[in-house]
Amino acid sequence: MPIDCWNDVWQKLHQQIVNVDVLNVDTVPAEVYSSVATAVIWSMRLALSIALYVWIDNMMRPIYAKLIPCDLGAPSKTISQPLKRRTLGSLGESRCFVCIFSVPEERTGVTFDDFAGQEYIKRELQEIVRILKNDEEFQNKGIYCPKGVLLHGPPGTGKTLLAKAIAGEAGLPFFAANGTDFVEMFVGVAASRVKDLFANARSFAPSIIFIDEIDAIGSKRGGPDIGGGGAEREQGLLQILTEMDGFKVSTSQVLVIGATNRLDILDPALLRKGRFDKIIRVGLPSKDGRLAILKVHARNKFFRSEEEKETLLEEVAVLTEDFTGAELQNILNEAGILTARKDLDYIGREELLEALKRQKGTFETGQEDSTEIPEELKLRLAYREAAVAVLACYFPDPYRPFTETDIKSIRSQPNMRYTEFPGKVFMRKSDYISSIVRACAPRVIEEEMFGVDNMCWISAKATLEASRLAEFLILQTGMTAFGKAYYRNQNDLLPNLAAKLEALRGEYMRYSVEKCESVLREFHSAVETITDLLLEKGEIKAEEIWDIYNRAPRISQPTINPVDEYGALIYAGRWGIHGITLPGRTQTVSDETWKLIDNIWDKRVEEIKAEASMEVEEEKEKPQLLMAGHFL
Repeated sequence: MPIDCWNDVWQKLHQQIVNVDVLNVDTVPAEVYSSVATAVIWSMRLALSIALYVWIDNMMRPIYAKLIPCDLGAPSKTISQPLKRRTLGSLGESRCFVCIFSVPEERTGVTFDDFAGQEYIKRELQEIVRILKNDEEFQNKGIYCPKGVLLHGPPGTGKTLLAKAIAGEAGLPFFAANGTDFVEMFVGVAASRVKDLFANARSFAPSIIFIDEIDAIGSKRGGPDIGGGGAEREQGLLQILTEMDGFKVSTSQVLVIGATNRLDILDPALLRKGRFDKIIRVGLPSKDGRLAILKVHARNKFFRSEEEKETLLEEVAVLTEDFTGAELQNILNEAGILTARKDLDYIGREELLEALKRQKGTFETGQEDSTEIPEELKLRLAYREAAVAVLACYFPDPYRPFTETDIKSIRSQPNMRYTEFPGKVFMRKSDYISSIVRACAPRVIEEEMFGVDNMCWISAKATLEASRLAEFLILQTGMTAFGKAYYRNQNDLLPNLAAKLEALRGEYMRYSVEKCESVLREFHSAVETITDLLLEKGEIKAEEIWDIYNRAPRISQPTINPVDEYGALIYAGRWGIHGITLPGRTQTVSDETWKLIDNIWDKRVEEIKAEASMEVEEEKEKPQLLMAGHFL
């Protein structure tokens, strides 16, 4: 409205007032209000507002701490910022992040549904969170919340993921820190930061503190780093011990969760009950656990159908024994990358197996564009892999069934790939002997096909591995005639036992080489067929190998003498270590030989007794010389 119209409006509203002029502020001279005075007045108003806000915030903080948890239906509130951090004047203050929220996935994006494979761990932590949130079911029974939970296990098993899930579902203030955040170059900083962290957590109780890689500050005291930063780290550790269960600390609703993969180096005082009441191992998942993890990470992946997806994931779960959750996630992601590279719409079996091969470390960058393998070397590789495959069928390993083999990699060890048998199998003595025979296959087939003088390096490690297996069986299992004692290696043996070790090892190697030669000659047709397929296709699956092995004609071979441990030891005792290398096999000692040895020993004993009796008689017959002292 124009300014000139205000007179008419004012007169209509207030008839008793006439001739009222409206002052235009823009026309007022600047001298009426000084600019300095205006700035001072507004500064005072701003300072008063800030002081009032800070006072109200401090007064309401205890109320916030009790109203923020989602139990009372408070509105969602998220704080994601470091508390008073990263200035020189606040070195002793905590560097942790505090997250306060009530909606799952609001902060971390992770819930307990994202953690699969080890349901018992999930139930344990969910129960602890319920106790922490003052569930009446536990309060009425006099149950208090554990002060600490320590998660430990191999890397990649989901320890940090569990903490994120707790933060996403607990609905409690969550303080996250790393073990390396506490120690600085200044003395006293670690202890001060620990104290500040627990003080902040208690002000928001009930709350949760998560310390990742807690071994960075919680390792054992008195280590080699005690001189410099070690003393500062130990002060931080002592402060943690005091805060968790010290003289002045009463029972508080603050749960401490630690995560580490080095439980062995943590300080015993930190691990005792009253501080970390629950120590939970997050280990490798079982077959069913791996399948559950794969299903979680396959939710956003595209497969041709749900039935095919279920079949492929079950196959991958069988082939991924001793894989962690992180590795399983990476397999599916790598399969998705391969699918996109090939411009496919769905993930198939070929992409999953290729991703699995890459995850196992059998893929090398640029492998597809590598130079062509020479024909002679390719032929040697094919014969080696064929021999290993035939021996793996003749002596099936119940602990490691093979899956496939190829001639794409040039290594001194066979390219045969194995998987773990579902359920652990205890190795028997016969299993060890079968392993020694299988290990001899590369050396035997190369000598058989190319001759002793034309052998090359691709079978060099075969005899070394077989010899090590035999030595392990003799020294560390107590299953042989060598004895029940345990020896770490040959250096622990007394000199007189070294020859016996060599004798037994030579006897096992003799049997293994002869048995391996016999099997390869018996299944010569299968060896040739597998070799031709490898030269043609480059790789062959376990199903094809078993089909060739079962249908191949056999060539009868003479019986191989079994391992004769006692004969080898007796033979070594007579001829020493060099006697084993003489032509011919070790002969079993007959009963007549034992009787002859006993007779020789008895005759020798009688001769010794007769000689002793003669010496005694000679002493008696000597004249007695009387000394002068006898007459005194």
